[in-house]
Amino acid sequence: MVKRRTVMLGLLGLGTAVASCRSSASASLKVKVLARSVPAQVLKAFSRDTLTHFESELNLIDIYQQLQWWQARSPMTPPLWRRLIPIGHSSSQDATKPPPVGAHLVTLSDPWLEHAIRQDLIQPLPDFPLAYALPEPWQKLLRRDREGYSSERGKLWAVPYRTQGLMIAYQKPIFQTNTNNKPITKWADLWRPELAGRIAMPNQPRLAIAIVLKALRYSVNDEAALLRDDVQEQLLALYRQVKVFDSQAYLKALVNEDVWLAVGWSGDILATLVRYRRLGAVHPQEGTVLTSDLWVAPTNAKLTEEAQAWMEFCWQMPIATEISVSSYGVSPSFFLPDVKVPEQLSQQTLLVPGHGEVLLPLSRRGQTNIETLLSVEAEG
Repeated sequence: MVKRRTVMLGLLGLGTAVASCRSSASASLKVKVLARSVPAQVLKAFSRDTLTHFESELNLIDIYQQLQWWQARSPMTPPLWRRLIPIGHSSSQDATKPPPVGAHLVTLSDPWLEHAIRQDLIQPLPDFPLAYALPEPWQKLLRRDREGYSSERGKLWAVPYRTQGLMIAYQKPIFQTNTNNKPITKWADLWRPELAGRIAMPNQPRLAIAIVLKALRYSVNDEAALLRDDVQEQLLALYRQVKVFDSQAYLKALVNEDVWLAVGWSGDILATLVRYRRLGAVHPQEGTVLTSDLWVAPTNAKLTEEAQAWMEFCWQMPIATEISVSSYGVSPSFFLPDVKVPEQLSQQTLLVPGHGEVLLPLSRRGQTNIETLLSVEAEG
C-alpha cells in the first residue's frame, strides 16, 4: 500500500496553482499534512500566493515516525520506504544518518502531543492570538511545559485546525423500528446484552475510559473518578462487549458486517456514511469527546512567516468553513466566543461544538490513577 503521496499538478483537480509544489527544494513552505484533513481547494488557494510543497500522509503513525527519524540522535535504520526506494547515491554510513528536517509544519493529533514534546520532536510556536482566545479547556490542551503537561505559563505547542467528536455508527437495518433491537441513542447502550461481541472501536484505552466516564455522567477529565469502583466495573464490562479493538480497521469491521456497531471519530464515520447508505450514526445523548488535528513545528525547523501565514489562513472564516464542510469536522475557530457555526455544516457536525468535551492531558496524578485502573482491568 502506498503510504506517501505528494500533492502535485492535476491531483484532485489542483491545476497549475500547485504545480510549483513539484520541487520541494524551491518551495518557501513545506507542510506534511494528514490525508483528507484539509481539502484540495484550500491547498490550491493558499498556493496561489505562496510557493508551497504539501505532502500528504495516510495516517498519523507515519507522520510521528518521520518526526522521530528527523530528530534521531544516533545512526538508525532508515524507514522502510527509504530502503525500498533508493534515492541517489550514498555510502552506507550516510544512509543511516538522519536527514535534514523536511517540513516547517506537520499534522499531529492531540493525543500525540505530550509524547512529541517529551521526546523533543517538536518545538514551541510563535504567538497565535486566535488560539489564545479559545475557551479555557483549549488553553490546557495547547499550552504545555517541557514535559508535555498542561501549564498556564506553558508555551504554545500547537495550533488546531480540525476538530472531531466521538460518535457511534451502526447497521441501520438491524436497528429499524420494526425489529426487536431498540435504537442506539446513548453511550450506556453499549452495555446492552444483545450487543455483546458486536462492537468495534479504536485500540485506545483512554477512549474506552472516556466512554465509561460519559456513560456514568462523569467528566472525561475527572481524574479522581478513575479510582471509583463503578468506573472499574463498567470498564471491565465494556471490554467484554467489544469484538474488535483496532485503531486502523474499526470501521472496516462495520462495513464488512462483522459487527453491528463501531465507536469512532466523526470525520471518519460521516465520510463513511456517504459511501455506505445502510449505515447510520449518532452523537450519544450524554455528549461527545473531542479530538483535534493540530499544526506543530518539528524541532530545528525554521519558524517562518509563511508557516505562520498558513496557520492563520486555516482560521479565516471562509477557509475554516471549507475545511469543516469537506473534512466532516469542525474548525476550532467556531469554538471562539460569539462566532456562529455555519449553517451549511451537516446536522451531525453542528452537534459537536455544543455537546463536546475536550479530552485534556493527564496530570502526573491522573497518569498514576489510569495506570492503576488499567492494571485492575488487566487482572480482570
